[in-house]
Amino acid sequence: MIMLKIQEDILKEFPLGTVSDVKFEAAKIVIYVKDKELFARGFEIGKQLAQKFKKRFEIRLDPKFLPDEHIIVERIKNTLPREVGLRNIYVEKHLSTVVLEVYHPEKLDKEVINYLRTLTFCNIRVKRAPLKSSKTIDVIREYLHRQSEYRSKFLHEVGKRILSGIYDKPRRDWVRISVLGAGREVGRSAFLLQTPESNIIIDFGVGVSNVGSDAYPVLNLPEFDIDQIDAVVISHAHLDHIGFLPFLFKIGWRGPIYLTEPTRDLGALILLDYIKVAMRQLKQAPFSAKEVKEFLKHTITLDYGEVTDITPDIKITFQNAGHILGSAMIHMNIANKHNILYTGDLKVFPGRLLDKPITKFPRLETLIIESTYGGKEDYHPPRQDVEKEFINDVKSTLKEGGKVLIPVLAVGRAQEILLELSEAILNKEIPEVPIYIEGILWETSMIHTAYPEFLSKNLQKEIIEGKNPFEQEFIMRASPKERKNIMESEEPAIIVATSGMMNGGPIVDYFKYGAENEKNLLAFVSYQAKGTLGRRILDGEKEFILDKERVQVKLKYKKYDGFSGHADRRELVHFVGRLSPRPRQTIIVHGEPPKPFELASKLKKTFNIETYIPKIGDAIRLD
Repeated sequence: MIMLKIQEDILKEFPLGTVSDVKFEAAKIVIYVKDKELFARGFEIGKQLAQKFKKRFEIRLDPKFLPDEHIIVERIKNTLPREVGLRNIYVEKHLSTVVLEVYHPEKLDKEVINYLRTLTFCNIRVKRAPLKSSKTIDVIREYLHRQSEYRSKFLHEVGKRILSGIYDKPRRDWVRISVLGAGREVGRSAFLLQTPESNIIIDFGVGVSNVGSDAYPVLNLPEFDIDQIDAVVISHAHLDHIGFLPFLFKIGWRGPIYLTEPTRDLGALILLDYIKVAMRQLKQAPFSAKEVKEFLKHTITLDYGEVTDITPDIKITFQNAGHILGSAMIHMNIANKHNILYTGDLKVFPGRLLDKPITKFPRLETLIIESTYGGKEDYHPPRQDVEKEFINDVKSTLKEGGKVLIPVLAVGRAQEILLELSEAILNKEIPEVPIYIEGILWETSMIHTAYPEFLSKNLQKEIIEGKNPFEQEFIMRASPKERKNIMESEEPAIIVATSGMMNGGPIVDYFKYGAENEKNLLAFVSYQAKGTLGRRILDGEKEFILDKERVQVKLKYKKYDGFSGHADRRELVHFVGRLSPRPRQTIIVHGEPPKPFELASKLKKTFNIETYIPKIGDAIRLD
């Protein structure tokens, strides 16, 4: 009934008989018209409707009136300026839409897009191609194109759910946050946000150092009912925030997932790699590639600053979190009465990859903030000092003929380190030696070049000019078969490999082959969680059994905290101090005790903010 009422109200805005259908695509309302003149005025009509109904609109021509697909493609190819660099054309005729994948979208101005619209009678969407081919992006974009009819029906159902409460009478208000993971621990971030109208999951990760059921979010809470979950919102593509998401599809859930586009692409790559690593370690992953495909089919991507309804009473907006490509702080407006900011993983001071996050919001009552480095001793040294120390240590190691092993997270830290090392070689601060990476690092780096708008302004400029900051003659892709030879060679080299905490991935092999060489350096540039191989090395263990082989630690090892993608205590306090408006209450998560308690004490004393440090299973009622 509600849907019919909305359609009736919209149809009154058009001449009788000119509209063939009204569809919902999540929070957007799509109107299919029979009249080509109405379609030509689509942007203008869409703006007028948006002002009146306070919703997003798109006008499309009824697919029955479109030219044949080959004519559409031919007209585009004959019209598109050569300098745009056309790579792919995806015609989705049932949606009266054409997706263009090009190398230089900034050279495609509105006049050309409008002209293409008049030639094809289709709406035009533009995607940037990576500077060098990315198998991940190719497969995802092709797969989503093939699934476009399913996604159209799926988005229509999502839209009906969002609009289902638009004419409802207001209910008694309450908001509750239940902690499914990341309470007084680092890893398996997962939270359940509930209102009288909605049930939303925020992040759904795995614990990278935990084993058994402790590695996964806790779901056996009375508040959690899989059949009542309306949506999932993901902050970024690290495993401890996205790694358990496909499990929802394994147990039958088929709802929408909101995230940024780079998080979608990186997430798919990371999830598939997670399955491969589990297989290599003879472990059973909690999901398969089939569920990763389901994840892709049900994603809805948002840009930074884009406001959208996700349920009848919740709107969300993503803002840059400064952590990794596509990472987002999530601002949630609940029934226009309570506003929550969830930081996810946060980096306040800018690095080479990303700009700093914003601190001004329209309204803010509750802050949910990480505390990975929130302890009273957690002060990272200045970045320039750490970089200088790191480069000097790399130079000394290479001069002695040793290898430098750098465990990295595939997304974020890997690219930061590659940029740092490349600059040092180009500036002749260290000798030009091979920097070996493996497949997943090449893929994640190329994904970065497809989304420069999510990167720092300096990198944006480089990529838009066609310069690939991650492609240098000395950066070489290695294969698993080469690992032993690389480490046993007498030639100095640098190896940048996953995983960042050494709990799997190629870095473990490189370490196994090079651990007993005193000339080598193991450089830790990422957080090392309790129980991981990296943390055990840092804690002083000198002997390990790896692949049934006894390995003694004779190489040098050192931790470089300044490269962290997490805010330290100074940054966290600075961020809260700069927030406008100041939140009334703060929920502190994602930190190993005593760090969250120490951060809570600091925030309470400094800003007089009520603080909560929930444990797993706790539920907090928000005022």
